[in-house]
Amino acid sequence: MSKLQKILAGIAAVCLIFFGFIVVRIGAAPNDDSVKLAKIPKDQQLTKDGYKDAYPLEYESFMKNNEMHPSPTGYGGSDKVDHLKEQPEAIENFKGYKFALQYDDDRGHTYAGIDILESKRRPGQKGSCIVCKSSYMYDVYFKESGWDFATKPFDEIAAPIKDDEWFGCSSCHDPETMELRVYQQGFVEAMARRGVDISKASHNEMRAYVCGQCHNEYYFAKEDGRVVEPWDNGFDAEEIYQYYQDGHAGGFKQDWIHADSKTPMLKAQHPDYETWQDSIHAMNGVTCVDCHMPYMRKDGQKYTSHWMTNPLLTPQESCQKCHQESAETLTKRVKTIGDNTFKLQRIAGQTVAKAHQAIKAAMDAGATDEQLADARQTLREAQWYWDFVAAESSMGFHNPDKQLRVLGLSIDKAHTAIAQANAIAKGSL
Repeated sequence: MSKLQKILAGIAAVCLIFFGFIVVRIGAAPNDDSVKLAKIPKDQQLTKDGYKDAYPLEYESFMKNNEMHPSPTGYGGSDKVDHLKEQPEAIENFKGYKFALQYDDDRGHTYAGIDILESKRRPGQKGSCIVCKSSYMYDVYFKESGWDFATKPFDEIAAPIKDDEWFGCSSCHDPETMELRVYQQGFVEAMARRGVDISKASHNEMRAYVCGQCHNEYYFAKEDGRVVEPWDNGFDAEEIYQYYQDGHAGGFKQDWIHADSKTPMLKAQHPDYETWQDSIHAMNGVTCVDCHMPYMRKDGQKYTSHWMTNPLLTPQESCQKCHQESAETLTKRVKTIGDNTFKLQRIAGQTVAKAHQAIKAAMDAGATDEQLADARQTLREAQWYWDFVAAESSMGFHNPDKQLRVLGLSIDKAHTAIAQANAIAKGSL
């Protein structure tokens, strides 16, 4: 055997040993990507602990929602940040409404029950406020008597719910089949009005719907308290505002009358789905789950993370499967979007607050309700646009172009309202 043959034989032997080792390792390690369906006892289906042994990896990751983490960009995160301290103009903008008493950043989903029970805004609320806090709303109340629970006192409706029965597995999964489900009937009804049958949704569509059913703008119908998503005209802030103006909301006219300007106001409710649905991610089939609940592996088992958190805390799994940049570069890009959005959001909020004061000054100068009608209408629209962005969860990232456009509209409308009020005040003196 020549020297070259000996070298080649040696290389072949090393390769054989190496790849043989790899094959043995792969064969020895469990690598079953399928999740075995488990039968959850009836009396445990609304709990979280009832799924612990059947789906240990999902349960373990879900309980990470108990952890407090600041956002890598400084916006959002799961810390209980006080928005009223961070943005004091909100105190003026929500004057006369409960959001002026307490407005904290949302924590992890596992705190859904605790936070609403401890909220300063809870006293006097109705049963409709429970809709996205626990599937108890659907699996018990709605199945028994439809929307009847919605107008009952919140404390009465919440009383039977055990600590372990607030937001959990059954909020997104059918307890019998573990298939993704939309249980929030307001979402189902709103999509049906748009010609969309949720029961025929694809699996990828459901990966957006299960989150979108609660992360959206809504109001409580005055007639029966049911949750209604105002999407008949479309999902944009302007289209939703027009929905309210056109009388589609029935007896619902406003959330409150502002204490200073006496303007009938609307309160936006975290319009995450509306913001995302025509974004660059949505148009490329990327859903909420892809970024906030990515696939993970542990001991050879592939599973969906149920730690619903900022994607930048899991950049390799959440971002870098599509984006080739480093985690540092991606974080910097997201932070830039957040910085720009927050700066404009503050300007919009502060300008809206000045508009409330301008109208109050006109009232103090003797202006009548008839004289101020147009200024109040303009202010109502300006604050709606500001709040549409301020109440959304991503600080612009879900759809940067849309959010900056809406803030621009807010600033423009607020300046117009100030000019209208000032002109009336001068004419009233």
